[in-house]
Amino acid sequence: MLSRRSNAVYLDCNATTPVHPDAAKAALETMQSLYGNPSSPHLTGLQAKYILENTRTLAAQLLSVDPDQITFTSGATESIQTAVFSVLQSLKGHSTPKTKILVGAVEHKAVPEAIHHWVKMLNLPLQIVTLPVDSKGQIRLDILENELENTALLCTMAVNNETGVIQDLKAIEKILNQKQSQAFWLVDCVQALGKQPLSFKSSRISYATFSGHKVYAPKGVGFLYAAKNTPFYPLIVGGGQEKGHRSGTENLPGIAAMGAILEKLLKEQAQRDGLDQHNQILTSYRAKLIEELERAFPKIQFNTPFDCSVPTTIHFSIPGLSSAELLDLFDSAGIRLSAGSACNSTSAKPSHVLEAMGLPLDRCISAVRLSFGLHTSKEEIEAGCKLIQECASALKNTCLLETAKAFDPPSNLRDGIVQLRSGPSNTWLIVHKETKRCIIIDPCDTVAERIEKYVQCQKLEIEAILDTHSHADHESIRPELQRVLAAHMVNSHAKFDHLGWPEKGNLTEVTLQNGEKIPALVIVKTDRSADGEVKGDLVLGKLYTPGHTSDSHAFLYGWAKDGLLKNENIQFAFSGDTVLNGGLGRTNFSTSDTRALFESLRLLNGTLSPHSLLCPAHDYNNSFATTFDTEIKENPLLALATGPMTPMTLDSFLTKKQDIDTKLAAIEADFQTVVCGVTGQSTKCQQEKVSLSADEFKQQLQKRMDNWTIIDVREPQEHSLSGNWSTLGLKDSPRNVPLSRFVNFMKEVLSGDERDNRAEPKNLTKILLICRSGTRSLMATRSLRRLGVDQVWNLDGGLVKLQ
Repeated sequence: MLSRRSNAVYLDCNATTPVHPDAAKAALETMQSLYGNPSSPHLTGLQAKYILENTRTLAAQLLSVDPDQITFTSGATESIQTAVFSVLQSLKGHSTPKTKILVGAVEHKAVPEAIHHWVKMLNLPLQIVTLPVDSKGQIRLDILENELENTALLCTMAVNNETGVIQDLKAIEKILNQKQSQAFWLVDCVQALGKQPLSFKSSRISYATFSGHKVYAPKGVGFLYAAKNTPFYPLIVGGGQEKGHRSGTENLPGIAAMGAILEKLLKEQAQRDGLDQHNQILTSYRAKLIEELERAFPKIQFNTPFDCSVPTTIHFSIPGLSSAELLDLFDSAGIRLSAGSACNSTSAKPSHVLEAMGLPLDRCISAVRLSFGLHTSKEEIEAGCKLIQECASALKNTCLLETAKAFDPPSNLRDGIVQLRSGPSNTWLIVHKETKRCIIIDPCDTVAERIEKYVQCQKLEIEAILDTHSHADHESIRPELQRVLAAHMVNSHAKFDHLGWPEKGNLTEVTLQNGEKIPALVIVKTDRSADGEVKGDLVLGKLYTPGHTSDSHAFLYGWAKDGLLKNENIQFAFSGDTVLNGGLGRTNFSTSDTRALFESLRLLNGTLSPHSLLCPAHDYNNSFATTFDTEIKENPLLALATGPMTPMTLDSFLTKKQDIDTKLAAIEADFQTVVCGVTGQSTKCQQEKVSLSADEFKQQLQKRMDNWTIIDVREPQEHSLSGNWSTLGLKDSPRNVPLSRFVNFMKEVLSGDERDNRAEPKNLTKILLICRSGTRSLMATRSLRRLGVDQVWNLDGGLVKLQ
C-alpha cells in the first residue's frame, strides 16, 4: 500500500490486467505513426484499415468463425447490451410465442441488468427466469431442460469471473439440440479467452462477448461474436462504422493492442504442446498458492471447486474475518486482491454467486478472490506466497488467527475499551492489562468468534458478560458466550440475573453525586495514576435507566473514591439504546415506556460529566461514541427534555417522541434491520472542511509538522505491515490508534491528555488522521469534530495519494 511496496504483487487479474508490452507498443504505434481514420480513403487511412481488419481476422481465426461475425465494441458490457437488445428487438411483432428469458444465477451483473432494462424499455411481456446452479456453481441441467420451452434467450457464462468455475457448454448445447430449442444463446466468454479452447465453427452459440482488459490489452476495447442469421440491431448509429453494427470512429489503438494479444493466443493455440505446458505451469502456480494459503490460514475454506475451474482463480473464505478486513490486510502487505466482481466492489451485500451456490452467510461475508493471469511470473507467485505468510503473522500477533498450537499470547495487551462493530451493532470490551481481566457488554452474535479468540489468545479472565437491556428482535447470545468461555469466567458457577449481572464476586455499592446508591463491580481495588496518585477503586456501576425497554441500564465506568463515584470521574457510560449517536432510543416496543425514558434522560444528564463518553449499543452514523452535551446540542428534543431552566413537559415529550418513532419505518428500510432509535447526521461536521489534500500535507511536511500528531487509524495488523514510513517523509512511524480502540483516543482528546506513544503527555495543537483510502480516517475525523474538537484533520484520499 505504501510507496515502499515496490514489491507489491498483483493478484487481481480477473478484475483487470496490466497492458502487455507488445500490446502497449502496438497501441503507441497507432497513436504516433499509424494514426489514420480507418474510414479515410488515403494511404494513412488504408494503413489504419489494415490494422482494424487484421485484428478482426485474428479474432475470427481464434474462434474458428468468419471475420464478418466479429464486431468491435468498447468492451463486454456494450457487447452484452447489443446482443440482448438485438434479440429483444427482434421479438417485437414476432409470430412465434416466446415468453421467457433464462439467465444463469451466477452471471455477471451486466447480463441480468441489461435484460431487465431492455425488457422494460421495449415493454415486452417476458418472464425472466433465474437458472439455479449446483454447489459447484454449474447450471442445473435438469432445470434448464424443463424450462426451455418458449424461451427466447438463454444466457450463460463460459467461466465465472468470481470463482473461475467452467460451465459445461457442450452439455448445455446438447440439451438445446435435443429439445430442438429455437432460443438464442448468449455466452459471456470474458474470463474464458486464453484460458479455455473456444471454437464456434459448428457451435449452437448465437452471441459471445469478449473484453480486452482481461487479457492484457487496454481498457475500452472488446468485441462481440454474432452467429450468421442472428438478429443484430445497433445500439449506436451514425457514421455506419463496423458495417453499421456499431457507429463511431473505431478505437484503433485499443484494437491494435488487442490484435497483438490475439496473435499471441493464436500462436499458443497452434502449438498444442506449448499450450498444455503453459496450463501445467498455471496449475502449478495455483497449487503453490493453495499450499501457502493452507499453511498460513489453517481454517481456510475454498469456494472454488478446483476440479472444474480454470487454474488462475482461487476464491476462499477465512472464518472470523470479513472480506473488508481481509482486503485491507492483504493490501497493506502489498497483495492486490478483491472481494469478487470489481464492478460490484462497493456493494456491502454478499456475493450473489456464492449465495447461488448455497454457501452459508458467514462464509459469503468473509470471501475474497485471488486471481493471476496468463503472464503472471513464477517470481510474482513466490513473492505473493511470502507476503501471505506476513499477513498470517500479523493476524496471529493481534489475536485474529489461531495457530495449530492454539494461541500463543502476544505482548500487545492494552488497557481500555475495545469496540467490535458488526454493521450498526456495537459490542464493547473493557480490558484491564494489569489484572488481565475484562468485561464484555452487549455481545453481538456476528462478533462472538472474535471475542472468543481475543479472550483465549490474551488468556483473559472475564468478570462479567452483560447486556444493557433485553432485545426486541432477538435473544442475546450472552448465555451461549458464557458457556463457551466458562473456563475464562472469574465466577463461572455464580448466578447471574437476566442481563448477566453476577450475584457474587467483586461487588460493592457506590454512591453517585446525586446521592443515589447503585451496585458496582470492582475492577481494580485502589487504582493509582502513573505518578502514584490514588484515583480510587476502578468500578463499573449499574444504573437503572428504563424507557427504551423496561429493563434498560447504563453501565458507568470510572473511579469511586471513598465509595463516591463523582460525575467527573465517570470515564465511559455504556448507555445501550437509551441515547444514540444522533438520536434517542425508540419507545414503541411492547416493553418500552416513553415516560420512563423522559426521567432516565434527565437522570443521565445529571450523572455524567461533559467529558464522559457515551458508548451506545448501536452506531448508525459511524460516530463511534458521543457525549451527553453533544447530543443536547444536536437533538432539540433532548435539549428541551433535559433543560434546567425551561424543561419540556412530560406530555409534550410524549407527543413529540411518538411522532419521531413513527418515522422509523423508512429508516429501517435503509438499514434492512430493526432500528433501535432515530438517527440523524451532524450537518456542521458534514459541511466543514475536515481534510488536508496530499499537496497540503506535503507542504506541512516541509515545515516538519512539529505541531502535528499523525495517527494511523487502521487496525494493528494493517499498521504492522506498512513498513518504512520514511518514504512518506515521516521521521517516525505514526501512532497507531485503530478504530476498534478509537474511543480511548476520543477520551484522551476530550480530557486534554493526548499522549505520544513513546513520550510523556504533551500539548499538541493539531491532529492528522490517516488510513489507506481516507475513508476510515474521515469517519474518525468527523466523530471528533462532532464532539467539538476543531483541530483534527483527515488526509484526503488516504495514503494512496502520497505514492
